[in-house]
Amino acid sequence: MDINLRQDAPDQTDIIDPKKLSEEVEKLKSLQSEIKNLEDRVKDLKEDEKHFSCVIIPKLMEDMNLKSLKLQDGSELTIKKIYSASMRADKKAEAIQWLRDNGLGDIVKNEITVNFGQGEENKAAEYANLAKESGYEPSQKEAVHAMTLKVTMEDWKNKGNDVPEDLFWTFDGSQTKIKNKK
Repeated sequence: MDINLRQDAPDQTDIIDPKKLSEEVEKLKSLQSEIKNLEDRVKDLKEDEKHFSCVIIPKLMEDMNLKSLKLQDGSELTIKKIYSASMRADKKAEAIQWLRDNGLGDIVKNEITVNFGQGEENKAAEYANLAKESGYEPSQKEAVHAMTLKVTMEDWKNKGNDVPEDLFWTFDGSQTKIKNKK
């Protein structure tokens, strides 16, 4: 028996209308475009919110010598000092070295991981003593927990030290909090 896939296959044009498929693809493309536009709009709104929350309202409250204010509707407005710090992605190794050089190396976590295949449970258990002899090379990753870095760098700054801007991104400012009436 000879098989001819082209002759034996059903005629797809009788089952699916190419025009219908084209219309549905256009609907999908339109939805994807609309989603992208809305995501861009949300991003812009978040930037505007950040500007009002961290710059405009804190400045007005500072000018009025206020830290908090109860509004007529019962909600409460407060200005809170905030600090954040993170390592610049392209300078992570240098930032970790800077932490060590400045007596802050104890916040650096040194993780070594090794992957074993299925059925290698015994080798995994023995790895601590036999890793190199067994032919496995561990992968090493140095990291600093984000909150630990924030607290450490804020303390460093508060002691009068400079935080190197080329290695760390920091924000030291205010943020508006609105607590709505219950």
